Amino acid sequence: MRILIAYASNNSTTEMCAKMLADKLPGAETVNLTRSKPDPKDYDVVVIGSCIRFNNIHQSTLDFIKDNVDVLMKKKTAIYICCGFPEKVNQYLLHNFPKKLLDKSFSIQCFGGRFKTKPYKLFDLLIMKMVKKTFRQDNRMLEIDTESINRMADDILENMV
Repeated sequence: MRILIAYASNNSTTEMCAKMLADKLPGAETVNLTRSKPDPKDYDVVVIGSCIRFNNIHQSTLDFIKDNVDVLMKKKTAIYICCGFPEKVNQYLLHNFPKKLLDKSFSIQCFGGRFKTKPYKLFDLLIMKMVKKTFRQDNRMLEIDTESINRMADDILENMV
């Protein structure tokens, strides 16, 4: 079975997670949607990954879904997002993904996130400073959730049969 992991990332976290997931799936292919537009017809399983920024998925991911929604509805699909606020994951999913795609996806996971301090533009630095302050006040850590990556890999392997 051919597996596509199509993702878009602003600061490389989503890409890192795509590669971690691909390492657990023999023959999986990762494609950065900001650089290439794969044809999901060529795959048996399609995993869609995106970062969340200001409540929205990456525009390249949104475009991929809009351009291919009919094909995706006929494929085995899984979705992951990378974000710093996992308690808001349902809100992010409902806001960004077609409900029919969410309903048919066999695995939906939040892979967590991480702070990357460079290279940001001035506006991004100000936002990151506020977010870091909030995380310190809440005594929270921001990290990639490897258990969720393992869970999705297991889900994919089970659905390949």
